[in-house]
This record gives sequence, C-alpha cells and structure tokens, in this order.
Amino acid sequence: MNDVQKIALAYAPRRCRDALAALWACDAALGRVVATTTEPMIGQMRLTWWHERLTGLDAGEVPAEPVLAALHDVVRHHDVTGAMLAGIVEGWEVLLEPLPLGDDALRALAIERGDGLFALSAQIIGATVSAGLGAGWALIDFAAHCSDQVTAERAWAMAARLFKETAVTGPKPLRILTKIARAKAMRPVDEMTQPVSRWQLLRAVLS
Repeated sequence: MNDVQKIALAYAPRRCRDALAALWACDAALGRVVATTTEPMIGQMRLTWWHERLTGLDAGEVPAEPVLAALHDVVRHHDVTGAMLAGIVEGWEVLLEPLPLGDDALRALAIERGDGLFALSAQIIGATVSAGLGAGWALIDFAAHCSDQVTAERAWAMAARLFKETAVTGPKPLRILTKIARAKAMRPVDEMTQPVSRWQLLRAVLS
C-alpha cells in the first residue's frame, strides 16, 4: 500500500481494516507482477497463477502465500468470493499489452481493476460506491507510473472526464482515495508525477 492508502485505511471501521489491508495488498502484489515483467508471456503466466489461486479460495484452498492466506479470511467472513477477487487480475492483464495503450485497454483497466477494487472495498465495509470513482482512481494511479507519455496523458484525460461526471460518494476510506486522485486529475498533465500537497491531503481527510 502507498502512504495515501495507509491514511485511508485508518478511517475504515476497525472491524474491517485487516480485510481491506489484505485486499489492497493483493492489488499491490499484482501491480508488482506487471511492473517487474519484461516478457509479456511470463507476466501472463504469473498473473494466471494469481487468478487461479484467487478462484481457488472459493473451494477452501488456503495458499501458503501470505497475501492469499489473508484473503482466505476475507472470503470466509465478508461475503466476497475468490471469483470476485480474480476480476482485479483481468484489469492488470491489459498492462502487458504493448504501449501505447488504446482507450479500450484503459477502460478495461479502469473498470476491472479500479471499479472492481472499490466495489469490493465498499462491500467489505458494508457500503456502496458509485461506479466511475474507482475507475478514475486507477487511471490516475497508472498514469503517474506509466513510462509512455502518450498512454499516460490518455489515461489522465480519461480520469479527469470521469471525475467531472461522477459525484464523490461512498465510505470515507474510498472518498479519501477519490479526492486525492481527483485533485491530481485537475492539475496540468505535466505535474502528474508530483505528490499532492499536505493541504490537499488534509482537505481530503477532513471533508
């Protein structure tokens, strides 16, 4: 998890913090798979392994891998299935495609990873969240780390449109993540890699 996610997690109900931490740690692990992949075929094999392990949670399989072991408890106690969790993998898979990415690939990332992660997070908390907020967050997160300028700017613009069209709703941890991502999206695109100010972070937490 990054620093903003750690702050957001502190505002989650205590009863579900461990589950949220496990979910977000899984997303981060998938991101590391993509970030460290130099051969798309190898990356696909690694993501397939995660997909199979996640769906296997529905059969009661408890992998030795720590992140997956923590998610086993999420599946047991939070009305989340391994198949739902595996949907996030499909969002990360598009990043194995050659750059620059087109709009269809970016939409798949936004929906499968972003909206998927936010929907599961809200379900764990016992709330709902508007579709599009997680998508915008995922696009901004991706743009800030993308090595291809054309793709990064395309993702940035797509996120900005989503945030303009969608009201910020949902449980506080997700509102914090959304407001920080939206603040970034409203800045000039050449500042996409810059962190938000302490004032913007404070506003996101207190509002």
